[in-house]
Amino acid sequence: MVKIGLRNIKTAISVYVCISIFQILGRPYPFYACIAAVICTKSSIHNSFIIGENRMIGTILGGGIGLCFSMITDSTPLICGLGIVLVIYLCNICKQNDSVGIACIVFLAIMTNLKGVPSQVYAINRIIDTLIGIIVAIAINSCLKLEKFDKNYISMNKKRLSK
Repeated sequence: MVKIGLRNIKTAISVYVCISIFQILGRPYPFYACIAAVICTKSSIHNSFIIGENRMIGTILGGGIGLCFSMITDSTPLICGLGIVLVIYLCNICKQNDSVGIACIVFLAIMTNLKGVPSQVYAINRIIDTLIGIIVAIAINSCLKLEKFDKNYISMNKKRLSK
């Protein structure tokens, strides 16, 4: 039988905490925080931090470029294509290759998905929501360390198997 691992549990707790924080703060859409928490919950705090840092850099870069573009021009296929070229180019110049994907996604979200939401509001909320998810993932990962869990799990199984 396949067991439910600690990373599974940490991810579920991170999502639970994100949604709870949004309910407490009265923020309407925990979706992006939950995505960040799921993606940033890794097997170690170090890996969570690296993924979180890349995700935050990409979100800020893509959000900033998308915000600038949306304030200057309408979203057309050509403008979106040119924006993607700029996003990738700036990520490469800044040596942030691991942030390219999320930077492009955030840019496109601002350029193509805004319906009745000012681009400034969307960009700022997206950055805040992502930051909340990253902080939650790292905090949960810090509280529930795999090493402690593994020792307890092994000792529990030894006791059970010896009966």
